Order: sequence, then C-alpha cells, then structure tokens
Amino acid sequence: MKKFKTASFILLLTLAPASLLAQQTDHIGIRRQAQKAFQDGNWKVAYQSYRQLCLEVTPDTKMVGNDLLQAWRCLRNLNRLDELDSFREDVITKHIDNWRLLQAAARSYHQNNHWGYMVAGEFHRGAHRGGGTYVNSIRRDRVRAMQLMNRALNLALKEPAKSEVANFYLEFADIMRRYSGYNQAWRLQYLTDLTSLPDYEPGHGYGYGRVQGAPVDAEGLPVFHMVPASFDSATSDGQRWRWLLANAGELNPQLDSYTKYIFASFLHEQFGVQTLASYGPYFAPALSPSDSDTKREEPSPYEVHTLTDTETLAKLAIGVKRFNLPEEFNHITLFKEIVESPNKGYADDAARTLAQIYENRRIYDRAVDHWKIYQQYNKSEAQRHIDQIIANWGVFEPVGVQPSGSLTSVEYRYRNGMRVNLKAYRIRIKPLIRDVKAYLRSNPWRLDWQRVNVNNIGWRLVHENQTRYVGNKTADWNLKLDPDKRHWDRRVTIKLPKALAQAGAYLLVAEMQNGNTARVIIWVSDTTIIKKPLNKQVLYYVADAVNGKPLAGATIDFFGYRTQQVKGKNRYRIRHKNFSRQTDEDGQVILLPEEMENNMNWLATVSADGRMAFLGFSSIWYPNYYDREYNQTKTLTMTDRPVYRPQQSVRFKLWMRHAKYDKADTSNFAGQRFTVKISNPKNEQVYSKSIQADDYGGLEGEYAIPADAALGVYRITHGTASIYGGNTFRVEEYKKPEFEVTVEAPQEPVMLGEKISAVIKADYYFGSPVTEATVKYKVYRNEHDGRWYPKFYWDWFYGPGYWWYAYDYSWYPGWGLWGCVRPVWSWWQHWPRQQPEVVADGEVKIAADGTVRIEIDTALAKLIHGDTDHRYTISAEVRDQSRRTIVGQGDVLVARRPFKVYAWTDRGHYRVGDTVRAGFKVQTLAAKPVQGKGLLRLHRITYRDTVPQETEVHRWKLDPDAAGRADIQIQASRPGQYRLAFAVTDSKNHTIEGGYIFTVRGEGDDGARYRFAKIELVPDKSEYAPGDHVRLLINTDHAGAAVVLFIRPANGIYLPPKVIHMGAKSTVEQIAITQKDMPNIFVEAITVYDGKLHSETREIVVPPQKRVLNVKVTPSKKTYRPGEKAKFKIALTDYDGEPFQGAAVMTVYDRALEYISGGSNVPEIRSFFWKWRRRHHPQTESSLARRFHNLLKKKETPMRNVGVFGHLM
Repeated sequence: MKKFKTASFILLLTLAPASLLAQQTDHIGIRRQAQKAFQDGNWKVAYQSYRQLCLEVTPDTKMVGNDLLQAWRCLRNLNRLDELDSFREDVITKHIDNWRLLQAAARSYHQNNHWGYMVAGEFHRGAHRGGGTYVNSIRRDRVRAMQLMNRALNLALKEPAKSEVANFYLEFADIMRRYSGYNQAWRLQYLTDLTSLPDYEPGHGYGYGRVQGAPVDAEGLPVFHMVPASFDSATSDGQRWRWLLANAGELNPQLDSYTKYIFASFLHEQFGVQTLASYGPYFAPALSPSDSDTKREEPSPYEVHTLTDTETLAKLAIGVKRFNLPEEFNHITLFKEIVESPNKGYADDAARTLAQIYENRRIYDRAVDHWKIYQQYNKSEAQRHIDQIIANWGVFEPVGVQPSGSLTSVEYRYRNGMRVNLKAYRIRIKPLIRDVKAYLRSNPWRLDWQRVNVNNIGWRLVHENQTRYVGNKTADWNLKLDPDKRHWDRRVTIKLPKALAQAGAYLLVAEMQNGNTARVIIWVSDTTIIKKPLNKQVLYYVADAVNGKPLAGATIDFFGYRTQQVKGKNRYRIRHKNFSRQTDEDGQVILLPEEMENNMNWLATVSADGRMAFLGFSSIWYPNYYDREYNQTKTLTMTDRPVYRPQQSVRFKLWMRHAKYDKADTSNFAGQRFTVKISNPKNEQVYSKSIQADDYGGLEGEYAIPADAALGVYRITHGTASIYGGNTFRVEEYKKPEFEVTVEAPQEPVMLGEKISAVIKADYYFGSPVTEATVKYKVYRNEHDGRWYPKFYWDWFYGPGYWWYAYDYSWYPGWGLWGCVRPVWSWWQHWPRQQPEVVADGEVKIAADGTVRIEIDTALAKLIHGDTDHRYTISAEVRDQSRRTIVGQGDVLVARRPFKVYAWTDRGHYRVGDTVRAGFKVQTLAAKPVQGKGLLRLHRITYRDTVPQETEVHRWKLDPDAAGRADIQIQASRPGQYRLAFAVTDSKNHTIEGGYIFTVRGEGDDGARYRFAKIELVPDKSEYAPGDHVRLLINTDHAGAAVVLFIRPANGIYLPPKVIHMGAKSTVEQIAITQKDMPNIFVEAITVYDGKLHSETREIVVPPQKRVLNVKVTPSKKTYRPGEKAKFKIALTDYDGEPFQGAAVMTVYDRALEYISGGSNVPEIRSFFWKWRRRHHPQTESSLARRFHNLLKKKETPMRNVGVFGHLM
C-alpha cells in the first residue's frame, strides 16, 4: 500500500508539467483560431474562442487582457453588447490579481458605449427591443474603470517592467480626466468615491460634453492641483491625476517631456485666452497709436495683448478674471522648457502651441519667433503662418447693390500693406445673359449649372477666368494705407471714382503692393425688378432704383427653361420659352399661368434706354388666395387636477363650442349625446360612457382609477371625426418634494457694472436646512428686452403694444435714450435668438447652513454690452444624500439707468383741431413705479439739412402719481411734426427723459418738410369695428417715390395692389372695414429709392368684442389654516361689465402637483376658443437683394484670421 501511494505521487509529479504544457499549447492554439475567425469577420466563433481563453483555460497573464478586449469587440460587432457587462465582471472575478487584465477591463469601460435601457430594474447596454427607460452609464462606467485601475495600481508596483507601469499610470490619468471621451477637466476638483458605484442616470448625458470655466476656490481664485505625497493622500481627482503623471515620469524618464506637455496642455486649456473667444470684440480692440480720436488713456485689463508671460485672462467658473500664474502652473513656462530640450521630444508640439498662444494674445511678433522655431519640424506649415502675420494682405468686405448717380464705396480690410492699387473694369452683362440663353437653346446633353447661374458673375470672371465678359478699364488709382505696426488688421472705406457712379456692373481689383490681390463685384443700379405672388397670378414691378418712380412702358424680356429626361436614356432635353411684355402706367406686368408656365425657371430682364436689370433665374408659383374666416368646432377639456394617484377619482368637464365670430350665443350641441372615452398610456380604452350635453354643450363625468392602473399619460376624448376634442392627465405614484430650493437675489434691478450677491438655499419642508448635498449651479446672462407698453384690453389676443403707432427713429439725436422701441411683430423675419451666455458654472458641496453663496461681477458686461439691459438667471440643481434632485431658479435684472420714462399718444396721427391725449409711465426695469417731479415740454420740429431742430412751444409741470402714471390733453392747433419730452427727477435726484414724436396734419400737408422712417404705415386708431374706415397715413423718407400698397394680403399671397404716386412724402389712404375683417387684416407697402427696397407691413385690429367674458374670483380670506373651509365668490361679466348668466366650473388643488405634472393641463379658455388671427409673412423677390463677396482665383491663398481674435478690428 505504501508503494502504491509513492508511485501515485511520482506519477502526479511527472504528469503536472505535461498537463501545464498542454494547456499552454491549448491557449496558443485557441488564440490563433480566435484571431483567424476575427480577421475573417466570423465574430461569433471568435467570441466563443476569446471567451474560452478568458474563463476556461489557464491563460497567458500578459495576453488575457487583450483577449478580453477582443471579446468585447466581437460582442460589439454582433450587436450583443447587453451580454458584455456580466461576461466582463466574470473575467474580472477570475483574474482579480492580474493588473494587466484589470487595466484592459478598465479600458473597455472607459472606451465603451455608455448608454442602454433599464428593463425590470436591470441595465441592458446598447440597443434593446421591447421598450424600457433610456439611461446613460457615463458616470458609473468612469467610476468602475477607476476602481479597477486603483486595484491594479498596487499590483503593478511589483512589476519589474517599469516602462509598462509608467504607461499604466498614463492611462489611469487619462481615464480620470475624461468622461465618455469628453474632456471634463473641471471635474478634477472633486475626489471621486471609489467605494461605491453611482446609479445609472436618465437621458443621454449630453451635459458631460459641456464646456465649463475652470473651477475656483471659496475666495474665487483658480484651483491649482498640487502633487500629493501619495495617491491615497490626494484630496481631489486633480491631485490624483498629478501624482500619476509625476510618477509616470519618474518610472520612465523618457516620458518626462510628454508628461510635462500633457500638464501644460491641461493648464492652457483651463487658463488660456482662447476660453474668451465667445465673448467677441472687447478683448481685442484694435486701437493703435494713430487712432488718436478714440484712444483710451489706460488700456483695459481685459485686453489680451497687454498680458505678460506670467499672467493670463481666462473664463473661470465665476466669470472672466485676469490673474497671475504661479510658476509651477504657468503653461507658457512649461512649453518653453519643452522647446529648450528638443532631444526629449514634443518640442515641435510645444513650439507650435506657443506660437498659437501668442497669436491668440495678438502679440504677433512673438508668434513669429516661435513659428520660426517650428520651421525645423515643419517648414511649410510654419512659413504659411509667418506669411499670414508679416506679409501684406487685403480683402474686400461683402458689399450690396448701390444706387447710380452718386459716389459708391466699399470696405477694404488690410494687414501690413502701405499702398494698394485699384483698377475697375466694366462687366459686359448683356453678352453674358445672351450667352446663357444661347447655351440653353443649344439643348446641351447635360446641363452645367455654373453656366446657367447668372447671379454668380464673380465666379465666372475670376475662378473660371471668363475674361470675354470683362470690358474696358474704367478707373485706375492708388490708395495710401496706414497699417498697424503690430500686424493687426485695419479697415478703410474706399470711395470709388465718379466713373463708377454710372449704372452697370464692375470688377474691382485691389493689388496690394508686395502682397496679394483682392477682387469684388461692384453693382451700381438705376433700375429694379420686383416680383410678388398674386392670387393665381404673378406681379412684376419695374421702378427707377434711385428716385422710386415706376417705369411705364418698359419692356421686360422673359426667358424660361426646364429640363426633361429623355425616356429610357441617361440624358436630358432642355425646353425653353421666351416672350416680352410692357409695363403699364404704374410699372406693372401681371402674368397668368397660360403665359408663364410654373414648371420653368424664369429670367426677367430689362435692358432698354440705357437701363439694365435682371431677376432670376427663379421659379414661379400661382397660389390660391384664401382669406380664411374663423369657423371651427372646438372642445375644451378640464380635469379637477393635472395628476392623480391610483385609486383616486378623475372629475372632468368638456365644453363643445362652434367658434365663429358672427354666430349667436347658443349651443348647437345642447341635449345631444356623446361618448366620452379615456385611454391609458398603452392606448388601451379604460373608460367609455355616453353622456348627454347640458344646455351649454357641456359633458360632465367621473372616472375611478384602479389600484393597478398603468402609470403615465392618459387621454380623455369624445366625438367623431367632425366633432372631436380631448386633453390629457397623468397618473403617477408620486411623492411630493421633501425639500425646496430657492435663490435669494436682489429684487430691485442692479446697476450695470456693480456686483450681484446671491444665495442658493435648500431647506426641508419641516424647516431644517439640507446639509449633505451637491449643488450644481449656472449663471446665464441674457440681453433683457425692457420694452413696455400701456395695457389694453385686447393684449391677451394680439399681444402687448399691438396698437403701437410710433416708429424707431434711431437717426434722431438722443432717441436711443428717450425713445420707446417698437414691438416685435409676428410677421417680421425672426433671426435665431441669441444664446444665453454662461457667465458662471460650478458644482460645489452645500454649506452646513444649507446655502451656497455666489457673487457675479457685471463689470465685464458693462464694458462689452454697455448699450443694453441684462437679465442674469441663476439656476441651481441640488441633490441630497437620498439622491433626490430639486431645481430652483432666480433672476436678477441689471439696468443701465435707474428708471425709464415711457410716452405715447392715443392716436396714430392727428388733424388740426383734434385733441391729443398723451400718457406717460415712469418705472424701473422691474416694472416698479417711480414718483418724482416731472416737467413736460412740447417741441415743434423743423429740419436743416435733415438734422432736426427743436423749438419749445409749451411746457407743463406734470408729476407722476403713485402708480408712476401721468396724463395730459393738448389741443392740436397747428400742423407740423412735434416731440413730447417728459423729464422726471426722482427722490435720488436722477433725471431721465422720455419722449414721443407725432404728426398733426393740416390742409394740403404732404409731409415734405418732415423726416420719417424709410416707409411708415400709421393707422389713426388702435382698433376698428365693422363699418369703420381706417385712415392709414403713409410716409416715406424720399419725396416723390411711388408706394405699392397691398390691402388684405394673407399667408404671403396678395391681391392686385394700388400704386400710389406720392407728391411728396405723406398721404392718407382710407380702407373700409367689414364684418368679414374680424379679427384682423394686414396691409403691406413697398417702395424703392436710393438703391434699396423698403417694405412695411401693418396689422389692422378688428376685435371680436362679443365673445369674451370677464371672470373674477374673490376668496373670503387671503390665507387659510389646514382643515379650514374656504369660500369663494365668482362674478361673470361681459365686455361692457354687465352681469352674464352661464355655467361655470371651479377646481382647487395643491399647486405642488404642478411640479410633478409640469404645469396645468387646462388651456387658457379665451385663447383656446377665440385666439385665431389671420397670418401673413411678406414674400418679395428683388433684383436689389444681391450681395457680393471677395473673389479668389484657383489656388490663391486667402487672407486668414490670425488667432481667435484675428477677425476683429
């Protein structure tokens, strides 16, 4: 027996090495199979092999990490990422002491996709069929990767291959710094807790990609991350990151320059002046010594070119700040050290970055010095940058069409050059258009768009070198320039010679002495063609572009074409058509579809009597004019609250109404039966009941929500396709918020330039402060539009100031201070809204008293945006220990002036003998009334060379009352243009004036002595009723220019216009108002003069007065105790204030429910039934709308901006 045991022992010893060798051979063979399958695209087989290598065989400890990464790639290619997490964690558990495997696993978390779906409480990474809640794992994956790297950190210390460990440190540092590929350097101020994993977060996680200012400490100073004694002693991720970089360099000295470059790049990203690029021109005003009339005595601290190498100007979390950089954290110093040691590597990158830093600082001579250093690494790239800085450059700014008969001009931007030669060549437009038509008539096999595009004349002449269209030289002259010695750009307005005042097109060529060549088209026009869509017709209007008079008897040549594919072949046939028409006595040609086909592109040309204008090619459409009237069946649906819990009851009321302005006050639906249905979030019907409508067309009922009801949005509906309506409510297992977040900020406007102090507070509803929480805050700055208008009854329908008569007279001296800006009309072209500027952005721990204090300095806004008021919005998101998140917000207004004086009159214009009723309102930017001493002056306006001259006619002492209001009546005794000037002095001795310009017309008054906006349409009253006549005052600022008046246009479609031949500048047109005009109509007018098309649109208001009631709810008390009964009095009156009898429904609920539902689910009843208006958006094509840009020949180098502020003057 003893021998047997010994033999067995010997056998085991003999077999063990053989078994190990077999397994080693095993994993090598399996890996080869896996690699081949992967290369062949057989992801499934490859994954099975890599999975076997990771979990089933004795691995190669240095290769298993790569095996895991390959398995991950296979799953990704198989769209089976939902299997990754469990597989990866199994591999980690098996190889928990293999630092290389842990590093690979961390890399897979770091580089993974970070989104998926929560289904039944489980996370499924990647796409998932069958629904679920979309979440992201950005934060969780980062923490998990850091956990794995942290465990590997201690294991790697035993590794003899120190260079591998150094690379491990670098990868750990990169994982720590980045979120899902986003550079989130500002988050390094926090110390990530590596003992637990954060939850998955709802949404896409786009917030991780936002750019945020560098963090600051409690004193508002930038946070600089020091190197700690050890990784475990670090107090922030920034210190951990510094320790990893430092130790990577110590373990591998060859990485010294690389780690220094990484750190310097981080500092540059945080504290470089490029962080200010979004602020615009103030950081780089190009004031040179020769600008003596505008030069400031002291340079602003915000000008980047005044920085030394030891300081910077950067956007921090609390705003823009200029500060000194400690030597250890000075990115310029670090980059220079790298450059001075080229043998250690990264000297080329450092030299290039230094050159870019000085370009951004607008210190161009130093930038050149560093580009010269960079020449030894990339000579061609460096020389290109040097040339842009020191060579002579010039470029034309974009220019529009200019009127003939007067001296034209163009803007020219230049750099370094002392002299430029300018030549102008006349362009042969008629041959060009003739050749385009001939080309189309030739029926080309394939249409060359560039040969047809007559509007891109410059491209033909310069880029395609079509010199046959370049005629004789008309001008040749030299211009001396005054360049800035610092290589900054300057701009000069070039006055063109008289030879270019003659109508036509010119190629202007600017050859910079020892520099580049710039070119631009100068188009000088004496004729314009305007096109508008009429009802099943199209209007062409021809007028003199200078004086605005219509051209009667002018011949318009029309040429149209379209492409038609040849059946069965890859080629096209060109169909074309041409004809001519003469304008009538009003300069009009109105065409029908049978004359001008709408499936063609048309070119309209006027080229007789020395005139030349063309419009096109453009398409034609023949719309149907539809003057829509309001006639709808609508259902208003109301529930007793917006959100419910399961087992609660929903009480609802629906009103059906035939909404039409001239309909009697009776219901068509009284007594009829309708089926009311309720559907749950799964679109399953959970309630259906037939209900008889009451005398007012109302349906009332109740629905009991079952205990197992699906959560989400429910829809309540009734009726059929012709009579249909409904609304929604929510069912949620909600919990009211346990704490609230408020922002305590100044209630009164802060003066621009001062500092704002605000406190973010988080308090539990039971009274104690929230002491353990993270606060994310942002401070936004928006330009605040402080325009205000007196309240009129119909503001809810048409908007505040719908009646406003006055125009913006920015040309009038002082108007910017005392004038009132017009409303923003709905038919105006809406440019993209200016995005709010994030002036502060931080994430901090809440203080022990549940507060976070922040300070905002508005000095920079005063310097950059000193001509406007501002609104600062402080948004705070507080997340407590239980991971509840509550949001609070507060606003602060920042004003240029202590208060504003508004002035207006009761009518648009007056006649001699009328009574002028003027009103005034004095208030702060926050609409708080201001009292004081007031002095009202009436000035008569005359003009001397278009400059207003004021003569005081009368004055009154007029003090605003407690509401800030003042009113006066003045008898209009003499025709003329007048200005009311109301100056108010408040208790702090601030004196501010408000004013208003109006006109009193006399017999035969044609406005010739007055000055106006380019074109004005001024109704005499704010609103009209059927049977009234609108006395529409039409003003232009050019005597004798014709006005084309369109009455009742709708949706961009017009009826044939009336052409008004103005004797001077003003006339009155009468428009009869009918019942059909309710609730509004539009009038539109166009006129042409001084080479510009001017247009104006006005809404004429005809209110539906009989259709709206006033509701007044009066509680018996202002406050009640819990459990106490409340009583309310409801009063219904009509438009005239008389009592009204009808049905009313009232509901009362805790307003905190709207925090859950997102607001009330009941629409505003007046707007729901009656707020319908005609719409109109002007549609106009004009030959004067062209703009021309700088032109380059093929392969020419353009003048480029140097640095982030290089485009600024």
